[in-house]
Amino acid sequence: MKKHTIAATLMAFSSLCSTAVQADNLDYDFVQLGYAAGDYADIEPFDLKGPEFEASYELSHNLFITGKYRSADDKISPYALDETNWQAGAGYYYNFRQDTVFDARLYYGEIDFKLSDSEDSAKDGTHFFSLAGSVRHQLTDAVELFGGLEVQKWHKGSNQKAYRLGAQYAFGETKQFVLGAQYTKFSDSEWCKLFARYVF
Repeated sequence: MKKHTIAATLMAFSSLCSTAVQADNLDYDFVQLGYAAGDYADIEPFDLKGPEFEASYELSHNLFITGKYRSADDKISPYALDETNWQAGAGYYYNFRQDTVFDARLYYGEIDFKLSDSEDSAKDGTHFFSLAGSVRHQLTDAVELFGGLEVQKWHKGSNQKAYRLGAQYAFGETKQFVLGAQYTKFSDSEWCKLFARYVF
């Protein structure tokens, strides 16, 4: 009887550890470097491409700060278009289940465009507030699926609504290294991104 009790305890502990590892993979402490490609409906001839940096840090249980920065450009002779886009904000996440997390985020951001040729240049841009929500689901110990919705209130120009879908794969003994892909569709633009993430 004692042996059965010990065996049952060990099995329960093993299951608990396995679940904890799975939950830890849905982490909000990371740095991420990606490469994004996208276009805007109003400026279709340009296919913008460039690096995107993102980071997140958990301040306390369930509260985190996050930010992202993208610099993309394209050239169609004799013109060059440059776009910079950054957002910084804070969020709250809720553990719905051991393998599923919901979060909500509030951002402040800015987007700027510069169109230039060999003789002249013109700039335009705006700042905005953004409310976003997402769900993350741990499909396996290494595979995560995620998606979300976002609404941006622009100071100038048309307000934007967006949805995003993506997947990522964690590898290594501690699952701290992650590779992933994401697609985002805004009202006036769409973006595809490949990224590498380090979870700390």
